[in-house]
Parts: sequence; structure tokens; C-alpha cells
Amino acid sequence: MSNKVKKHTANEIKQALTYIEIFKPEDEIDCKGCGYDTCKEFAQAMLNGETRPSQCVVLSKKIIDKLKRKEKLLRENIFFHQEIIDSIPVPIVYEEPHGTILGCNKAFEELLGSSKEKIKFTKIDHYTSNEKFIEVLKSMNKSLLKNPGKQIVEIDLNTSGNEARTIEFHRSTFSSRVGEINGFVSAFFDIDDRENQRKELEKAKELSELSSKLLKLMPSGFVIVDKDLKVIDSNKSFVEMIGDDAKLINEINPGLKGAALSKLLSFSELFSQLLESGEKTFSKDVIIGNKLFKVSLFLIQKNTIVGAIIKDLTDPEVNTTEIVERAEMVIKENLDTVQQIAYLLGENASKTENVLSSIINIYKSKNE
Repeated sequence: MSNKVKKHTANEIKQALTYIEIFKPEDEIDCKGCGYDTCKEFAQAMLNGETRPSQCVVLSKKIIDKLKRKEKLLRENIFFHQEIIDSIPVPIVYEEPHGTILGCNKAFEELLGSSKEKIKFTKIDHYTSNEKFIEVLKSMNKSLLKNPGKQIVEIDLNTSGNEARTIEFHRSTFSSRVGEINGFVSAFFDIDDRENQRKELEKAKELSELSSKLLKLMPSGFVIVDKDLKVIDSNKSFVEMIGDDAKLINEINPGLKGAALSKLLSFSELFSQLLESGEKTFSKDVIIGNKLFKVSLFLIQKNTIVGAIIKDLTDPEVNTTEIVERAEMVIKENLDTVQQIAYLLGENASKTENVLSSIINIYKSKNE
């Protein structure tokens, strides 16, 4: 090593030190691992072209640590991305431009009845004998390579259980940062399942509409309210039970939607009690005007929505069985009290008779 060292300015040495990530004096550890006594001497040697930054042992360790952290982060990102596509219920596969499979998700594994390890580096057309699908796949590849983007086709495809299903096949290109096509991403949507779901939803909607119509037409009053005791819906019988004010509101706002129940009913606290208690049902007799009503409340959604059916017990059309049952219930509840009163009355009468008899006997004795 030459003892003649070209002198450089302090600023030049400071700039050279930044190449080996020494930004402040305390970073100069002077480890001598580079063959120089101090970091400043090493910096001067770099400026003279006698050594390279990679000769700095500390810098090399820092670079290795950074590479390890980047590799770890990359592995974590790959794992995270795989977890994301595995959570998607739709079969997904991605391939390089010539159709070799690079990866897929769990739903695609289930579709083919195989594992990622076996699927990787094979081609989609190896898993089907459907000539039409193979032709469509080749045609889409050719078209997409020429005009990158996305294409969608409907086609029949056999599943792993050899069951024929109608598939909506989505295929698109993905590119590198410089815009070169790196391959294809495909998704398989089972239209049969979607059609079945659509039919089920339509059926549920029809049943819901039918139920709503029946509730509207039922002779008993019916009302549904939310947690704030605002009316969600009600039927004509409920409106008529309440009175003329409710009828006027109903003309402007059918079903009394949004009306405050506390302004309509004197027993709105029963609804609050059921919402707070979380019980499924509750019944009570109440008086509205000069009529007796049976209020049957039921929880529709816990702490959120409650409904009620209100039956006029004074209405001649109400089943007499209901009245008989209620009478029997009242008699049963008060029978013990009645019997106790009768017993007390009888006991008092007996005592009174004994006292009067004694007095009469005394008077008889005196007269004799």
C-alpha cells in the first residue's frame, strides 16, 4: 500500500463517507476490517481509486441485512397475497403467456380435484376433454395477446365430480412495470349456482310480499316498530282501532310509517319493555277507549324490531272460545280469594250465631 496519499478536502471526504453509509462522526467505528486504520483513510483511498465501497465490512453487513429483510418482506407479501386469493370462493388461476400455470387458489384446486403442487407448471386444457372449451381458450389467448384486456364467455365445463356446469369464464392479461404482457388471470363463475340463488331470492321475495298482503288484510290490528318506537309498518285494522287522528295520518303516510308509537298508543312502554328484556313474546290485555284489547307482542330482531297483533275482545266476530278461556283464567286466578272470603264469612256467621244463642239463653234463664 502506498504511503503517498493524495490529500482531499474535508467536504470531499465527507461525501465519500456517505457512500459507505457514514453520515455522522459517531458512525465512524474504525474497525480496520477494510485494511485501513480509520474510516477517513478508507474514504481517501476510495477517492484515489485504491479501493471500492464493497471492501467496507460494516457496509457489506448492512447490505446483507437489508437483502435479508427485503427477502423476508417479499416472502410475507407472497404468502399474504396467496392467503387473499385462497379466501376468494371463485376459482382463480394465473398463467404465463404460453399457458403454463404459475399458481391458483383453493377454489381452483377444488374445481380440478387436485393440489397446487400438482397443478403448477401444467396447463388448463390438460384437465378437460371439452373440445369447445379448449378452442375457446386458444382463441381468447390469441386475441388477448394481440389486444390486452379482459374477455368473458359462457361455456359448459365438467367439475371434479364430473358434473356438467355452466361457467362464466373471465380471462384477462396482466403486465410488467414496463408494460410487457406477463400472462393471464382467469376466474370461473358458476352460473348454475347464481341462477339457483336468484330463484331462491325471487321465491323469498314473493313469500315476503304475500305475507305482507295477508297481514294488511287480517282483521286484527298489526304493527311493527323499530328500537326508537317509530312505526315501520301497520295494517288498516290497526289504524281504525286507534281513531280518527291515525286515519288522517294514514291518508298522507300509508301504514303510519315513521310515526311515533307513543303518540298513537297509551301502552307503548310494553314495546320498550320487550325490546329491553330480549324475551321472544309477551301478551297483555289493555283498554282503549271503552273496549278491551289483547296485545300480543313478538320480537322480530333482538333489541331492534318488535311487532304486535292487537285483537278487539269486544268485537262480536272474535272467537267465543277466546272469551271463555279468558273468563276461566280470571275465575281460576280469583278462586282462592273467593273461597277464603267465603270461609271467613261463614266463620263469622257461626260466631255471631253462637253469641246470639248465648244471649237468648241468658234472658230465658232470667225470665224463668
